[in-house]
Amino acid sequence: MPALVRDYFDWLASMYDETTAACEWSAPEHIAAAALPLIDPGDAVLDLGCGTGQSAAPFLEHGCLCIGLDFAPAMLKEAMRKHPDLLIARADLDQPRGWPVPPGVFQLCISAGVYECLSDPIGFIARAKTALRPGGYLVFTFDEFVPGHPAQGVRVGRADSGIPNPVADLAAWNLHRHSIDRVAGWLGDHGFQLLYHRQIEADIHSHFGVPIYYRLVVSQAP
Repeated sequence: MPALVRDYFDWLASMYDETTAACEWSAPEHIAAAALPLIDPGDAVLDLGCGTGQSAAPFLEHGCLCIGLDFAPAMLKEAMRKHPDLLIARADLDQPRGWPVPPGVFQLCISAGVYECLSDPIGFIARAKTALRPGGYLVFTFDEFVPGHPAQGVRVGRADSGIPNPVADLAAWNLHRHSIDRVAGWLGDHGFQLLYHRQIEADIHSHFGVPIYYRLVVSQAP
């Protein structure tokens, strides 16, 4: 990932949970609702871009062994402070050499608010497949390409488009937006079965005065 992504989330780490709550960011809750019925206590869960541990928390409470990967050191520090049972490691999820986890051991990979930051979204799917057990699940969200939307009507655009941002110099990196058809095709190319998807909504308090849209995806590895 670009260094600016790391620097931005390092800056945001200490207030990330409060900021996402104010923006009605509910992706972690949607991931938990979709994925918890698919796994059992004791299963291994890999949180890709774990941030402060928001998404991992329900799975820790469910009795799962959770490992979180993130690129931003300050985010990992917050995750350790808030969720001592979450095992963490620093990793660039765009790294083509793979992630610092053993292959084929995870029943579930989850990821919230990360896919749009990746420069290699296809490689991400391939690496998740390597981490999963046969028949395991990949559940994630992505920033949706929405034709005609004032912010999401372009496939690639600045992360802070339309948002009053006190650190605009750190938010100069691009988000990569996708359609569900494109993502479904990439999943299918790697043998995943798309089980379920739905659009979710958040309010980023932008100058545009309209919500932004994410897509939740539930898929199963071969």
